[in-house]
Amino acid sequence: MRFGLLLKRLVLLGTIAVLGFVLGAFALYAHIVRSGPPLEIWHTEVLDAEYSAKTAGDIRTFEDYRGLEEKLFSQLDETIYARTGTGSEFRYARYSAGSAAEPRRWTPDWNRSFELPATVPAGGVLLLHGMSDSPYSLRALGEKLNQKNYWVIGLRLPGHGTIPSGLKKVRWEDMAAAVRLCMDHLRKNVGIDNVHIIGYSTGAPLAVDYALNVLEGAKTPKPASMVLISPAIGVTPAAVLARWIDRLSILPGLEKFAWKSILPEFDPYKYNSFATNAGYQVHRLTRKVAGRIQARSTSSPIKNFPQPWCFCPQLMLLFLLTPS
Repeated sequence: MRFGLLLKRLVLLGTIAVLGFVLGAFALYAHIVRSGPPLEIWHTEVLDAEYSAKTAGDIRTFEDYRGLEEKLFSQLDETIYARTGTGSEFRYARYSAGSAAEPRRWTPDWNRSFELPATVPAGGVLLLHGMSDSPYSLRALGEKLNQKNYWVIGLRLPGHGTIPSGLKKVRWEDMAAAVRLCMDHLRKNVGIDNVHIIGYSTGAPLAVDYALNVLEGAKTPKPASMVLISPAIGVTPAAVLARWIDRLSILPGLEKFAWKSILPEFDPYKYNSFATNAGYQVHRLTRKVAGRIQARSTSSPIKNFPQPWCFCPQLMLLFLLTPS
């Protein structure tokens, strides 16, 4: 009896100690987050003209997607640029009109989706950038491929190219839906058998997800090949906690929980701040792709899968896709 009572007390004390540690760690984390840099309007405002697979019922083609994108960037001008100060104090601020970092100073604005047609296409190439990035990261590659007569699309993935808050609500399924629109567009222009996908970082698992859908019967063009540059193949399992941390951001005083990092925005083509949800979406996407591959390869080797090329140096790409 005494031993049993002692054991119960030890369990109770251990439980209290664990709860105390968890609460203390949470309080410390909350203090660190709340004492960080203040949120700016590009962290808090929402541009509702962004594409979503759930709500964009009338957006069925790449032309529709770019039309919606025009509305999105007009909203960006009205909601953010018009409300951001100018002058020497903002000389390196991305969202200050006339600053050295303002992307609207250059033509074209590589934050937007771009299309480089070819008169006699050798094939089609879809470029998919990484999380928090923009089409700018692959634009030089796209131009080189276009010089080799490839019809190129550089897709601005939903949530990107505008303001960091775009990553607070975006889902990887929205990005996958946009990929399908672009692949169908390339099929119409270059044929069904010669469309390639190049995915950088998070763009790589999006490419693999698309190819798996084709294998499973999706009525979409099969990629002739995939080039995966520095592919995001997985993140730490602890990333699943980002979902719950993000949900706490709806509570008064905990708004900054929606952000893994809050930094000044001075890069014209990439967000410096990183939303908690963005990390969670990478976790969801990579887990989904890995699970599907494992399930398909358990019984037998995967057949009829597009030829994947995984590497970092981009110079080899011209050799891989240049007709002999």
